[in-house]
Amino acid sequence: MAALSIEVVGDERLAAGLTKAAGSVLPSQTKTVMTASLLLIEGDARRGVKRDTGRLQNSITHRISGGGGNLTGEVGPSVKYGLYVERGRRPGKPPPVAAVAGWARRHGVSPFLVARAIGRKGVRPAPFLLPAYEKNRARILDLFAQIGVKVVEAARG
Repeated sequence: MAALSIEVVGDERLAAGLTKAAGSVLPSQTKTVMTASLLLIEGDARRGVKRDTGRLQNSITHRISGGGGNLTGEVGPSVKYGLYVERGRRPGKPPPVAAVAGWARRHGVSPFLVARAIGRKGVRPAPFLLPAYEKNRARILDLFAQIGVKVVEAARG
């Protein structure tokens, strides 16, 4: 993603006001809005994921890294198989039998046969993260737009 850069030419007072306002409003407001945005996605992802034991659902969490005006937010599961639920799996090499043994046992089928079927047919995607983001996209954009309004208001003094 490209960085956003704004240059104000010709009005030093406006440029100084924007710089001061951005420094005072952005860091704390951005982290608050980032957290709120991630929680919106996390909540809908948890509600939208297919549930067997609840392990995948309970592993979905968020993380913020960076600081100041350079924050990165991530939402996702901590279990490895979450990627295969979200994106599916193409046919090819079957997964290890041990990886599907718990599911197979709970559903009364042979783990070997489940692994072989996955290797032959793949697994259809069951997205939960992307739909959660898409559902909340407009609200997230609005939250971040409000920060921009606060910066401009603070710059006006």
